Amino acid sequence: MKKIMVLTSTLFMAFTAHASSVNIALDAAPNREGSGTYRYVDNLLLSLNEAGWETESFPRNSIGGENERLSMVRSGTLDISMSQYSSAAQFVPEMQVLQLPYMFKDTDHQYNFFVNSDYLDSVNRRLSSEGLRILAVVPTGGFLGIFNDEKTIKTVTDMHGLRMRALDENQLTIYQKMGANGVLIPFSEVPNALRVGIADGYINASSVPIIFNHTELLKHFTNAKVIMSARLVLASQYWWDNLTRAEKEQFTAMSHAAQKEVFEWVNSSEENHHKALVAAGIEVYEPTAEELLTFKAAVATMNQQVNGVPFERVVQLQKMISDYKTH
Repeated sequence: MKKIMVLTSTLFMAFTAHASSVNIALDAAPNREGSGTYRYVDNLLLSLNEAGWETESFPRNSIGGENERLSMVRSGTLDISMSQYSSAAQFVPEMQVLQLPYMFKDTDHQYNFFVNSDYLDSVNRRLSSEGLRILAVVPTGGFLGIFNDEKTIKTVTDMHGLRMRALDENQLTIYQKMGANGVLIPFSEVPNALRVGIADGYINASSVPIIFNHTELLKHFTNAKVIMSARLVLASQYWWDNLTRAEKEQFTAMSHAAQKEVFEWVNSSEENHHKALVAAGIEVYEPTAEELLTFKAAVATMNQQVNGVPFERVVQLQKMISDYKTH
């Protein structure tokens, strides 16, 4: 009997050690129609659960902010975090090139490059030494436009005098090139910054003020499509390495399916998001082609100042992306 108990215990431990499991820290409220990143996780967990995986998700900021979640992923105490783009770009500086303004033609171009090119493979080879792996790039919504509470922004000259919340150094440079002032503010502090005038607005996907209840703090949105909306499905390399080959293949297939559905949703939902902004009292302005050129011209030289990346490599990456097939 003792031998049977020992054998049973050993088999149970072996099964537990190899059970397919994943935990994911969310970055947005559970709103499928408002957040692309939540939609991705919802799609993914549904598929994984049906396939018999053990899954757990943590609500936004319930186990820490961006930096805390990054540390947990690197140490292997968190499997996956839905993280800001700079969480990985700080370790692979050339990733900043992909967030230069007007780098991608549209969301189809963005999707095909990240899914079908081998660029993320090269990034992941460098991230592995940091304990990190990018499983997917997921948009929150469409390309980022300009929100503010002061005036209608039709051309880049209208940006002069505004003080804008910046997510990172890249956005600070964008504002500076456009003639506005930028200030780094954590997203959790944005509502108060808008209320007291520390910031007049921000650039973000059209769905963001709706998801995070900022609609009473903003009055104007310009669909300038400045940069791609991109969050990372950032995984622990330790967790990934401990999956079997079959588990990796299954997870990857389900992740790709979840990601594809999100991009399809982005393409079909932008008009609805714009209508929701108008219904909430925010003016939506669509720049003409000529007006849009003023924004593009203002930021055209940003490729000359990508920190930590030789200009030759910047140009090489720009050409790689520009030439990449969109279908």
